[in-house]
Amino acid sequence: MESFPLHSLAGWALPPAGPLLVLLAGLALMRFRVGRWLAFSGALLLYAFSTPLASHALIAPLQNPYHPPDAPALEAAEAIVVLGAGYRSGAVEFAGETVNDLALVRLRYAAALHRRTGLPVIATGGAAGDREPEARWMAEALTEWGVTEILQENRARDTRENARYSAELLRERGARNVLLVTHAHHLPRASAAFEHYGVEVIPAPTGAFVPSTTGLSIGMLKPRANAMRTSWLAMHEYLGILWYHWQHNRGVEPRGSAG
Repeated sequence: MESFPLHSLAGWALPPAGPLLVLLAGLALMRFRVGRWLAFSGALLLYAFSTPLASHALIAPLQNPYHPPDAPALEAAEAIVVLGAGYRSGAVEFAGETVNDLALVRLRYAAALHRRTGLPVIATGGAAGDREPEARWMAEALTEWGVTEILQENRARDTRENARYSAELLRERGARNVLLVTHAHHLPRASAAFEHYGVEVIPAPTGAFVPSTTGLSIGMLKPRANAMRTSWLAMHEYLGILWYHWQHNRGVEPRGSAG
């Protein structure tokens, strides 16, 4: 959904692209000692990022502090905000476009919270150019899951703008305490963004990434495609947090990474 540097130049630092570039640079400089070290380091990083052991170690510090809201937290909430996560293009079974799998996980949980609380749901997600806003497709999925009161925030292009424009809608309704629905690993940055705009956040994490096995085992050391994806998401989030901190220290409104 977003277009800040992680989706352009800085995106090349994320796995698997970053380690692969290190490996290729090492191969190109193999005649030198530094080249051999680069090649070895790149190969080792590619392997590590693709294992459940390393990917879980990366994402756990982001998601482990958060737990589903308890009954008092649900009673204190005045609205539900669910953050977009991106599109799935080429969805011919849905007229060509819909939300991606990450967004569906968030939307399903937002709908479940709505059924428990009866609170309105703000679906926040914009679009670049003349593309249909993500919030439009989010609202479609929420309706299918039985949500009866949906507000579409269709201007946001990143997490900080999700917070900014959602806060405006909340102020119009006289609401401040919100259940913030997003992936658990995205909550540190998302919560900080919403609190920056005066919203009282009640974390509502979903979609935690956990390995199918625990402890040190052969399975935890076996390269897997889904482990590489988890590593990508974790590193994307760490770079996004650093980007927000850097922009905040410079005194500017940051454009941030997708969640």
